Amino acid sequence: MSTELRSRPRNRFRRRLVATVLVFVIVGTAAAVVGSQQGPRLRDVSYDAVGLVSRPAQRVILTANQAVERVSANEVTVRPAAAHTVTSSGNTIAVEFAGPLAYDRSYEIRVAGVRAPGQRATSDLRASVRTGSTDVLALVPGGAGTPDRIVRRSLDAGGATTVYRAAGISEYVRLGRSLVVVTGTDAGSAVDIVPLAGGVQDEDAPVEHLTLPTAEGRVTALHAADDGASFGFEYADTSTGQSRNVGLYVVDMTGTHLPTAIDASGKPRTGAVPMSVGQWAYVPRTESALVRTGGDDLVLVDMSGRTDPVRLGSATYLHGFVGTGTTAVVETGTGIVRLDLTDGDRTALRAPAGSTDAAYLGRIAQLTDDAYLRVVGDVRPDGTLAQRIVRVDGDRAARLPVSVPSDASITAVCPSPNSQFVAVATKSATGSLVSVVDATSGALEASVGAETVDWCSALPSGDEVG
Repeated sequence: MSTELRSRPRNRFRRRLVATVLVFVIVGTAAAVVGSQQGPRLRDVSYDAVGLVSRPAQRVILTANQAVERVSANEVTVRPAAAHTVTSSGNTIAVEFAGPLAYDRSYEIRVAGVRAPGQRATSDLRASVRTGSTDVLALVPGGAGTPDRIVRRSLDAGGATTVYRAAGISEYVRLGRSLVVVTGTDAGSAVDIVPLAGGVQDEDAPVEHLTLPTAEGRVTALHAADDGASFGFEYADTSTGQSRNVGLYVVDMTGTHLPTAIDASGKPRTGAVPMSVGQWAYVPRTESALVRTGGDDLVLVDMSGRTDPVRLGSATYLHGFVGTGTTAVVETGTGIVRLDLTDGDRTALRAPAGSTDAAYLGRIAQLTDDAYLRVVGDVRPDGTLAQRIVRVDGDRAARLPVSVPSDASITAVCPSPNSQFVAVATKSATGSLVSVVDATSGALEASVGAETVDWCSALPSGDEVG
């Protein structure tokens, strides 16, 4: 009797255990059947909203709930259309865009016919991504007794925020989470590296005062590499009261932060006589710089010194770069060409009549492979210049409807990183103004009473051509 009573609880336990296991098996089997019938499902989407609008080769990563078979490019559709490539591995699909996307816009990504290995069922994965907006850093000159200011102006909100203030600011450039700021006069300059927090000067972190090559010198033509690894400038030793050893210097932010001369051969070398410079700028998204020397030679210089310089012939003016960065627009004694920086090949720039039939021909601001802007102008009877901006698309040239006051002159036209907008800097007797306009329609997006914006620092230094 007692043995029978003891066995009953054990039997009930076994029956419950078996039932529970059966339930799990049934549920698991059902889930597997449902999964095989439904196909993979989207589990996660990751991307950098700011990177998508400021740099090429940015990716949107789609993660499925299980491994998927290889996905080809023709199975992925992006709306609005944007050039892209596709790679897949395991349960992830990477959509990589050839160039920066438009600001503040939704993009729909559809991956058709996704299949898990060994399964018949397919499914479509759909994701929506929203790109970031943009802002500009502008230099606002101070009045009597007030310092100059570098301000941040967002294009999707009114007003401006002061990022940094100091007397005698002449140039500045973004460098990762810092600003490099040049202050002073023609007789002597100072270079400061200003840490930022929340987009403005970090008051709790010290400002780094750069040690310049000589006791006194003038700093001009400041540029920074896109990755923040280095910046460079032209430097003239003014310690004797005259400008001597004028040339190119680089500051390696991964090293000692001491300016190092780029010597005549195109290599960084401590204590060397620097390479003479007519114009220069970093090639977008690289640590290489394109330099037009004082003798009009073109040299592609690796500012890190890891690779040898490349001689690319000669040029009389550097206009800028095509968005991908592998092509430069340069002026020669016979015309304007597109220079392939990978092989030195030169092709004539398309220049329809509407872009060249004027007395004044300014700098070319390249937007895409086929489109660019150029400032042109005619001389008025009183001797002043009536300027206008022309947009060239292939073999067609038309005026970009941007209003320029009759008493103002255009000092710069600077494309945004994705070429969607351009900053038009003007100067008149009453002050300076930067207008940010749509690069296609000319519609005004924002304006700020400033001399320049940081988009202009991507252009080679040098005066406008005429």
